[in-house]
Amino acid sequence: MLDKILKETIWIFNYPQPELIPSYYVSGLMPSHYLGIRKVIFLDKHDPEQLLNHFNPRCIIISKAFKKNISILAKLAKKRGIKVISIFDDWHFSNKERSIINLPIAENSDIIITKTDYASDEIYKNINIKSIVIPDPVRFNNYKVFNKVTETVNACWFGMHTNHDTIINELSNLDQIDLNINLSIISNSFEEIDRFIKKKNFKNIKIKLINWHSRSDKDIVTSDVVLLPYPDDDKRLVKSSNRIIESLNLGRFTILSNVNQFLEFKNFTYFGDITSGLKWFLKNNEEAIKKTIDGQKYVLDKYSLVKICNSWVNLLEKTI
Repeated sequence: MLDKILKETIWIFNYPQPELIPSYYVSGLMPSHYLGIRKVIFLDKHDPEQLLNHFNPRCIIISKAFKKNISILAKLAKKRGIKVISIFDDWHFSNKERSIINLPIAENSDIIITKTDYASDEIYKNINIKSIVIPDPVRFNNYKVFNKVTETVNACWFGMHTNHDTIINELSNLDQIDLNINLSIISNSFEEIDRFIKKKNFKNIKIKLINWHSRSDKDIVTSDVVLLPYPDDDKRLVKSSNRIIESLNLGRFTILSNVNQFLEFKNFTYFGDITSGLKWFLKNNEEAIKKTIDGQKYVLDKYSLVKICNSWVNLLEKTI
């Protein structure tokens, strides 16, 4: 019965190269590949009726939409009695353009998926629609936990260019503390951050810009520490925890802003000010290692691909 359900489901991606978007990769490509669900790229030039006629699905799963035409597909599928499951990443309602795209899809969905409880609460608060939380799984194989602290801190930040402001806002503070820091910034684009760095004369930070790629785990693990500042704003309130999960999975000590949506990681990270976290890290080597070991065990148990796919299987069996 399960095989039949999976064969009659298609997973829709609204981007020509979905593998380039980390959230698409972990929340869509990985589970669809593991479960053997057919994957379809649906763009502006594509006809929703032809797609549904060709695949004749009983269920469609729509990953994050970037264009309005996805709502036409959702509406047509709903009209045909096809179950529509939509995944909403980063839907903060202060972004009106995002709501223009998402709202018609939500209205034609049988089930809405979010990544965190906070994202789910935001949707319910704003449009009175309940959603189911299925978080992102770990992406890479786990690495051995870092085992030493050196006088020069090898740190990194990784994320998409849309989050560059989070690390840019920390650089001046980091440079003012009496530490030598080798900082790798791993991302998909560098125009804004490169302009900012060129205007500054950092004394204690050496910054290296590295392009994100399919094996960026190898770049991340050259550092002992991952810095993940999160401003307390609407945009970050609904973010996935995937960067925190991956940092712990890769065995890196993680310094994380004190934000309520990620309280579950408080015991496994330095939870607070980023510069204070670096100072704490240097003085508390053994405790930092223990936090990371415990954190790695936690994310491997709770966020493994197998466990996340089991959530998808349970959902599909109840839905179709």
